[in-house]
Amino acid sequence: MDDQAIEILVLPERPAARNDEVTEFDVAIEVRCRTGESTASSGGAMNLCLVIDRSGSMETQGKLETAKRSCLDIFERIKDDDLFTVVVFDSDAQVVVNPQTPRDQVAGKLESIRPGSLTNLSLGWYQGLLELQSHMTDEHYGRLILLSDGLANEGETKKSALEAVATRARDEGITTSTIGVGRDSDFQEDLLEAIATASGGRFWYIAESGIDSILEEEFRNALSVVLDRSKVELSLPPGVSVSEELNSLRKVSRRYGLRPLKGDDLFNFAVRLQIDPTQIVGSQFTLGATLYDGTSTVTSATTDIALVPQAEVVTTPVHALVSSVVDQYRSSQTEEKMLKDMESGEPDLSDMTEMLEAEVARMRRAEAELMRQRADIGGDRADVEWANIGKHLSMSETALLLTELTRQYRSEPEVQALLLPLRKSMSHEAQRGRVRWNYVSASDEDVEIALLVKALGVTDALIRRLPEQRADLEQKREALSEQLARLQ
Repeated sequence: MDDQAIEILVLPERPAARNDEVTEFDVAIEVRCRTGESTASSGGAMNLCLVIDRSGSMETQGKLETAKRSCLDIFERIKDDDLFTVVVFDSDAQVVVNPQTPRDQVAGKLESIRPGSLTNLSLGWYQGLLELQSHMTDEHYGRLILLSDGLANEGETKKSALEAVATRARDEGITTSTIGVGRDSDFQEDLLEAIATASGGRFWYIAESGIDSILEEEFRNALSVVLDRSKVELSLPPGVSVSEELNSLRKVSRRYGLRPLKGDDLFNFAVRLQIDPTQIVGSQFTLGATLYDGTSTVTSATTDIALVPQAEVVTTPVHALVSSVVDQYRSSQTEEKMLKDMESGEPDLSDMTEMLEAEVARMRRAEAELMRQRADIGGDRADVEWANIGKHLSMSETALLLTELTRQYRSEPEVQALLLPLRKSMSHEAQRGRVRWNYVSASDEDVEIALLVKALGVTDALIRRLPEQRADLEQKREALSEQLARLQ
């Protein structure tokens, strides 16, 4: 790895392709940022809006009070040229603080927030977007953080409609991250995940506590943005075309839209190319990629691919980073199928078990290949990928353990209750993969830990009530305990 602050790499699966027939060829594009946790941003200052659910359920476990304290803490740390807004919502939406609010009145206005009634999530979010748009300038980049713990029982609840609004807001430079607070209550993670993904933000699931730590992490990420409207355009010669998008990125005018990139960040995606050697002049061809921020060119890169006989192609190993990116995309497709089935309320647990077993095997193969090529890839980069794959693997293993428990004891009420946090935990991890968040945070680990702790409690309750199943349940409990110990 060199010392360039922001670079883009074109990583082919092999250094050569066949020269005798049309073939397919995978390529990963990777952007690496090494500017540190600087507050310098291509967009200038930050236009930040916090949208907080104040419906009645937010009063439990001190969730609303924690959110209010976090809002004040963030306000006290913003710079003079940053803009700060707080919107609260229940069945209605109210702007509590905006950029014109005198600084000495902010604390009092935040303290005056009280719990309300129902949950009109879309209205609160729309109001936050409107406030950001009202105060947006060419010198500001927009960030919205939406927190909710309830079902959206008023307003717009169609995922496609909310995705469309999020996409338009992203085009205007506004990114939304969403936080779903769960524990034993329900919230619509599909809506929160859809809003975050379409706008280039993150969806967070908080099982019990941690509102303050997630808001802090989102604030720090917003402070360190270096590329706010990053896009990548590929340069392909005649005879080479994209045959499959191995990514879920939005593509406009041949440019792939990325999420905002922060000071110390890593983003990658893959495409599958079709190569027709009869249309290529010479014994090699060049692939290129250019990184833009808005309409400005940031950097570019190229790589040459040799055209050689099949016997020479197969002697070169597949690049482990490329196969890892492709495997993670395939995993996201599998996760999407499982989550859609789980949302129905009656998932096919046998089918889910098979898919999870395949996922575990896929991630283990990716880990092994990364370690074999560690020296060639570079130790630091390989370690980041190892941790990222390891998180995917761990969550799949945990989901597999819980699925096996649920399949066998599905009629037990405690086990039925496990499906809700399992679904939300899987949504959290799946969205991390979809937005290509390649670093694992403590909050990501906490989601899985909380799920395992809950599963252990359920297993203990079953052991006490079903003595005839004690041996089987104790075996399952041991497996859960071992998984938890690996995480802790």
